[in-house]
Amino acid sequence: MVPLARAAVDGGHDVLVVSGADVRDLVERHGLPVGVAGPTLAQAYAAAAEANRAAGLAAEFGRMDPEQQALAAARHFFGSAALRRVPELLELIGRWRPDLIVHDTLELAGPTVAEVAGIPHATHSYGPLVLETRLFAASFTPVFTEAGLPDPMPGVFASPYLEVCPPGLQPDGADPWTDVVPIRPWAGDLPAGESLPAEFAGLPHASTVYLTLGTVTNQQPEVFAAVLDGCARLPVNVVVTTGPGVDPETVAGGRPAVLARPYLPQALVLPHCSAVVSHCGAGSMFGALVHALPQLCLPQGTDQPSNAAAVAKAGVGLVLGPGEVDAGTVARALDQLLEDSAFRAATARIRSEIEEMPAPASALRTLLARVDRRT
Repeated sequence: MVPLARAAVDGGHDVLVVSGADVRDLVERHGLPVGVAGPTLAQAYAAAAEANRAAGLAAEFGRMDPEQQALAAARHFFGSAALRRVPELLELIGRWRPDLIVHDTLELAGPTVAEVAGIPHATHSYGPLVLETRLFAASFTPVFTEAGLPDPMPGVFASPYLEVCPPGLQPDGADPWTDVVPIRPWAGDLPAGESLPAEFAGLPHASTVYLTLGTVTNQQPEVFAAVLDGCARLPVNVVVTTGPGVDPETVAGGRPAVLARPYLPQALVLPHCSAVVSHCGAGSMFGALVHALPQLCLPQGTDQPSNAAAVAKAGVGLVLGPGEVDAGTVARALDQLLEDSAFRAATARIRSEIEEMPAPASALRTLLARVDRRT
């Protein structure tokens, strides 16, 4: 969502990015004004865990099918966090009333407050459409109505939808949004004055693979180890970012041809890579696609299985489920990705689609024009 916010600032609009206190520093590093409302991620997880225990779901969660897990998450994680955010957002817009509220697909305090206050709103997507979107959305309705708030979902589906997914990656199925505004996905900033660590120049191989498990599903040393052991069977370097709370040196484990850091901007790393191995979060997935890199997807949860399914269907990558990741499967999949020209052709096709999508400034003009017509 950063490119849209920057386009609004560049266009002379006042912008305020609102989230939990744990996101303040990140927003400020992007040069955007920030407001605080609602729980932090850790607080939202803790509240969801307690709600699952109270509902008797804690022991059952691991045995639920993905659809049941998604519905439980909708009610006890996203829905609960939204309810906690609503009063603080209402207070905020009493002091700083916007003409438009843009929220992501699962941030539902924004549209709830917009409906209460009579403010236009729009949804900003962050990946391929999840085919169970309507079912997922229906699970939110009682969360809000039981709290005496309007159901935001009818207004969400009737309002503009900023579509960040290129056509070739979108799954077949009914799209619940009717007013779609395409916007080009983002691969992150190339930080001014920053460069790769000096150790990168000393890596021994001509080909480099980027490995990340993101910042939420990264507490899995066995997955890091299996991928790095698999990569060791091929003539490739590995640049791995471990995310918060994970020791890079422990992950690297003294393996040769591995450079490990807690964080590196992917815009700095990906131009030097031949493939990406990731959890298939939206940021990692689109980063690889913008750079036309084939990817090995290791989805762990949330939207990652849907993203991975879209990647596989588009022919731009391969998928290994949680029970399939070991050194042998990783080595075979990576070897296929690096050697089969069909993956390079498919990634080039999707990158061309991305380059043809409207830039953020153009998408913003379209969005504002449609909002003006509605009001």
